[in-house]
Amino acid sequence: MEYLFQQGEISKGIFRKGSHLKIMDTNGVQCLEADLMDHHSLHEAMEGVDAVFNLISPMPGADTDFLPPNTEGLLNLLEAAAEAKAKTFVHLSTLDVYGFARREVDPSTALNPSNEYQKSKAEAERLLKEFTKRNALPRVTIIRSAKAVGSRDDSLVVPILKMMGSGKVVLPAAGRMSFSHPRDIAQAMFKATTANLAPGREILLKSFDSTPEELGKGIVSAAGSGAAVKKQGMLSGPAVPKYTSDQLKASVLISDQASWKDIGYQPAYDLKSTCEEIANWYRKEPWVAEES
Repeated sequence: MEYLFQQGEISKGIFRKGSHLKIMDTNGVQCLEADLMDHHSLHEAMEGVDAVFNLISPMPGADTDFLPPNTEGLLNLLEAAAEAKAKTFVHLSTLDVYGFARREVDPSTALNPSNEYQKSKAEAERLLKEFTKRNALPRVTIIRSAKAVGSRDDSLVVPILKMMGSGKVVLPAAGRMSFSHPRDIAQAMFKATTANLAPGREILLKSFDSTPEELGKGIVSAAGSGAAVKKQGMLSGPAVPKYTSDQLKASVLISDQASWKDIGYQPAYDLKSTCEEIANWYRKEPWVAEES
């Protein structure tokens, strides 16, 4: 969300109670607390809002029930947006709704969620399209983003930095896959608010393609480290969360970017610039790689 704030033109940011706002640059945005399960609190927070960017979802791998916030909570948010007469609703989804079968995907590929997180995200998309057909939300767009990598990503980037400090980065043996930089995701979400798209349009989003090994080597090189980057072997396991390991092994690639033209999206980040951005952040915040 911080990346969206830094794009400008956002008047309000709605957070759940207990969010760690101190680490974020809110850039003068009015920050409000609301409960997805409390329609009244959402209605108050949504007053005067013209466009809604929905990034609400527990992270994969979290010990929680994904379904309530991604379904009932989403419907509450949609109803509040419709009551506020919002013109645009941009929903951030994920390539993971295609499941973890290794393959290339395009907008015609059938969804194949394989775990509770993925199923809840796929159900959120279904509910969003169903709501759009019944209600007056003129512009509704679904953005399915490839795995996000950038500063503060604690699912892959921080583990790589921690392993780098020990002199050896071990990553799952995986193929080439698509990645997204958070700032590119923010760019696409903004552009979707002004694009003339059919309601419920799906945009598949990436910044670049890379193997996890290439990404690891890029971060190590940009940080000026001499750490070795190796693929997982029989006796070595990667220090990344299980969900992330499965995600990398799936190696899902976006094979079609025709939809980008419809929103005027052009990725600003490639593998090199992403690794440099991560390395610069690490130099400023070296504590992120300290063992807890």
